[in-house]
Amino acid sequence: MQNDPSIATKLLQAIIAKAGLEFLLIIGAVSLAAYSHLNPPIRGAIDVAGPQHIAGWAYDPREPNANLEVQLFIDGRFVATRMADEPREDLVTAGAAENAQHGFNFALETPGLTLGKHLVNVYAVRPGGARNKSLLSLTKKTYEFEIKP
Repeated sequence: MQNDPSIATKLLQAIIAKAGLEFLLIIGAVSLAAYSHLNPPIRGAIDVAGPQHIAGWAYDPREPNANLEVQLFIDGRFVATRMADEPREDLVTAGAAENAQHGFNFALETPGLTLGKHLVNVYAVRPGGARNKSLLSLTKKTYEFEIKP
């Protein structure tokens, strides 16, 4: 048998191509895992934003029977936290959730707020590693209400 340089070259090219494909497959799997962990499919909305109360719903389709903790911020400041566990039959009827226990309602004390417009944000709390938590905005829309004299 003779050493054929073209066979060795082809073999080396095949090994390099295989390694490159395996590398791309691993990068793809890691990227998908990171995206799904850092970008969970939380669903929710703020349905009412007024000076007396803020109400809406929050739902994680990956854990349909779990209730999410939600936090209310007004004008960028933390106001309150609660579980989104109030019944909302309309969520089941609309196909937005598998069960109805995903509503929230924050009662507001207007004497603590000044006259004028106020910006409202509600975030779902996602547990992280150790004691860390991340806040995921329920909506991309900015909600506001006004307290008039």
